Amino acid sequence: MILYLIFLLITILIGKHIYEIHNYNHNAVLEQLQSANKEEINELLKERKPLLIHNLGNKHEEYNNLSFHKLSDDNPGHIIHDKNRYLSLKSFVDEKQIYLYKNDNLCDSLRLKTLFDEIYWPFQSQIQCNKNYFMSLLKGFNSIPLTQNKHNLHLIHQIYGQSKIYLFNPKHKTDIMNKENNEIKKYGQKINLTQGLVLSVPVEWMYFYETDNESIIGEIESDNYFTVIYNNIR
Repeated sequence: MILYLIFLLITILIGKHIYEIHNYNHNAVLEQLQSANKEEINELLKERKPLLIHNLGNKHEEYNNLSFHKLSDDNPGHIIHDKNRYLSLKSFVDEKQIYLYKNDNLCDSLRLKTLFDEIYWPFQSQIQCNKNYFMSLLKGFNSIPLTQNKHNLHLIHQIYGQSKIYLFNPKHKTDIMNKENNEIKKYGQKINLTQGLVLSVPVEWMYFYETDNESIIGEIESDNYFTVIYNNIR
């Protein structure tokens, strides 16, 4: 009987958290914070709002001068394994047009985990799990495909350079799916992401970003104990 009640309670909690994922805020607009106050961030996350955090990604001087040249100089001869290809880190210095999107090994191999941990800390909670760190290196013009956030937490951090991000409320899903990026920009909230800024993308929201110069972007994703299975199979 006790086991049955425990199972029933867990099932109810799982259902509640899955329901909350899809119960998005139809009227949400971008909220900007000048500092990463953990309590304030947690309250705004409950409102399913996209958040732009200032003075978070640039808190430590040692990370403020990162660039393709510096990464290459600090890691001579470094080869990046990305899916079915191998790229040298120096190629991002030499080439005019090159990209690497959401690599899950670079953060550790370039010894940047401390930076990512600092970004993640104001957003973490006791029930979060399945935390993953990614890095994108982009040079020249690049436009990633429209992507939907299917995780409870998704952070985009401009480590170096700048990018333009277009955020889309799920209420526009039928207007933007299966269309070119240029066709759907009018439905999105445009954000100029400059070095040090951190953007929190609410679950179920869609986004894409464009770069036209040099850009290094970090991304952090996590689920919670009640949604981790659902989020990773849907």
